[in-house]
Amino acid sequence: MPAQSSVSPARNAFTVDVEDWFHILDSPAVPPMERWPSLESRIERNVNSLLAMLEETNVRATFFWLGWVAEQHKALVRQCADRGHEIASHGYAHLLAFRVGREAFHRDTVRSRELLEDLTGRRVRGYRAAGFGITEKAPWAFDVIREAGFDYDSSIFPASRGHGGLRKSQLGLHTLDTAAGPLVEVPMSAVQIMGRRISMFGGGYLRCFPLGVIHWGATRLHSAGYPLIVYMHPREIDPEHPRLALSPMRRFKSYFNLASTMPKIRSLCATYRFCTLSKMVDEFVREQRSAGS
Repeated sequence: MPAQSSVSPARNAFTVDVEDWFHILDSPAVPPMERWPSLESRIERNVNSLLAMLEETNVRATFFWLGWVAEQHKALVRQCADRGHEIASHGYAHLLAFRVGREAFHRDTVRSRELLEDLTGRRVRGYRAAGFGITEKAPWAFDVIREAGFDYDSSIFPASRGHGGLRKSQLGLHTLDTAAGPLVEVPMSAVQIMGRRISMFGGGYLRCFPLGVIHWGATRLHSAGYPLIVYMHPREIDPEHPRLALSPMRRFKSYFNLASTMPKIRSLCATYRFCTLSKMVDEFVREQRSAGS
């Protein structure tokens, strides 16, 4: 049985998956990688808006940078690090592990880590898969992430979702035993409602739920001894960003209620205490060692 523990509710984490408006998964409308350099980037304006909000609310966040984006915005990666935020990896090319296979996934994870470490001069400890896309179809993915040199992973979505989701996964931080050694997992936050796991703390879920319900969910998480993990993408605070010709359901999921994102995350940042995921993981590891001593 993997080791599991709650972390103090005073410790929550605000996380950003740094990808651009055209990095949406699983749609024929998404332009191929060779076209990305020719598309308008809105990363700089959106990340700078996030940095200003985080500074105002005194929050230090974890930024999961897509490697390709980091290459285009090297100074911005360094600026995030210099402001005290954690730089973590979102892979290089926004690949789904179960689609590309073990070897390609391994190359992508190593490339992203080495790139970010070269840019910042600091060790990169954390990884989050594109689209939380680690499923039962890729049971080797956690071995690869640990082999690639990461201390912790934050790829598990412990409920149903489009291209990911491990519905039976543990809800709190826990340690996975991999072939390359232990890997701490920080799953996304979900609350149990009438026997069903519901997420309301990031992406389209955060945009759909009213702010009062989100705060209620955070209180429920803390009552159960779990931390609040918030996640978002820079495009979600940018209602004017270009649109892709997605299917009706994907358009709804990707573009609904974008104007609500910044007020909601600002409220969360002003209400709860946040730390980087590295600090949360270190607290968890110390707790586990104390319990075993």
